[in-house]
Amino acid sequence: MLILATLLVAQLVSFAVVWAVPSPAAPQMSLLDAVQVMGGRAAAPLGLRRWSQANAPAGVDNDWMSAVAAAQLQVPRARVRTVWRRTPDPAVVQVQVIKQGQLLQTGPEQRATVEQALLLPGLRWPAFELAVQQPDGRWSVVGANHSELLQWRRQVLLALLAGAVLLAPPAAWLALRLTRPLRRLADASADLSLQASAPLPMEGPHEVQVLAAAMNAARERLRGQAHDVTRMLAAVAHDLRTPLTGLRLRADSAPPAQAARMVADIERMNAMIEQVLDYARGELEPPVLQPLDIVALLDDCVQSARGRGVVIIATLPAELSWHADALLLRRALDNLIDNASRYAGAVELRVARVGQRLHLEVLDRGPGIAAADRQRLLQPFQRSETSRSRDTGGAGLGLAVAANAAHRHGGELQLLDREDGGLVARLIVAP
Repeated sequence: MLILATLLVAQLVSFAVVWAVPSPAAPQMSLLDAVQVMGGRAAAPLGLRRWSQANAPAGVDNDWMSAVAAAQLQVPRARVRTVWRRTPDPAVVQVQVIKQGQLLQTGPEQRATVEQALLLPGLRWPAFELAVQQPDGRWSVVGANHSELLQWRRQVLLALLAGAVLLAPPAAWLALRLTRPLRRLADASADLSLQASAPLPMEGPHEVQVLAAAMNAARERLRGQAHDVTRMLAAVAHDLRTPLTGLRLRADSAPPAQAARMVADIERMNAMIEQVLDYARGELEPPVLQPLDIVALLDDCVQSARGRGVVIIATLPAELSWHADALLLRRALDNLIDNASRYAGAVELRVARVGQRLHLEVLDRGPGIAAADRQRLLQPFQRSETSRSRDTGGAGLGLAVAANAAHRHGGELQLLDREDGGLVARLIVAP
């Protein structure tokens, strides 16, 4: 409605200016100037122009002016026509000639002739055309250097300019009213994720509010579907533990060589199931943020990793408290440490407070991750090509578990190149 109203006002302003402002009349002309231009004098300085055409100008010939012009140009009267572009009132013409003729009085008994009055330099008429037929039959015409089409174009441009000036403030207000809510909606949707709980802002015009409501509803539906899939995945992983336990018992009765391979496969499957369950817990269980000693948590992770045979060096401060979910951070760090150990052997752990955020970094000297694969590997069940082997392959959930933990803490997981080679997995935790 606002756009339609704006267009309607623009049209009304244009029509009003076009019809209210009268078109400027053509400049007045002097018969003496027209005769002189026809005789060869330059036309432009006098505000006149000269052209040639096939036919005589249309209109009623003015006998007085044509006779005077024929006499001055020394051509037959029949070959001269003087036509008003807009016929003036004849009475006004006669009065004006008489008044101009009276100015030529040189004595009480002598009056100017009409011919003399018509040739006075000061006697100017509304625009007319003086035409003389040439020997070849064409007509040479002298008229005012004035274009009604040009004046009409100027008037239309004036109308458009006036409309633009009048409509600029409401148009700017309308644009801001539409774009500000859209910009806020775009900024809010840039960080949109299934884990985010804050709804998108529903403000501004009705259409923008409908869009925000549709996006909020779509996110809720997708979140519900994702949770359903995660619950199903967790249930399947949990149920797989029972047959694996039976296989483990049967493996003990198998020949030693085969039993060792069976036990290794079962342990590998158990590890993958545990990763799936960790991911499902991180997706389904809400974070429990509470004050905790980060240094004690990291030291526990280091000791547990060393118990698993991981070579790890930790650079930890003396004390550092933070609000976080200890279980989520522990799962994330264990996965990052195991990933680094699997590909690089030795692992380094660092922690630092940067502004209002906590940086937990797991560093290694392994082959690293190509920049094109980093965003993809943060998604569940994604593995790099170097993890396809039996020794290093996994379920592709380690980085997804860590990324989910970071998101639950209002941060993110960054995979960066380490100076002199290797990878830095930086887990950022917001307060």
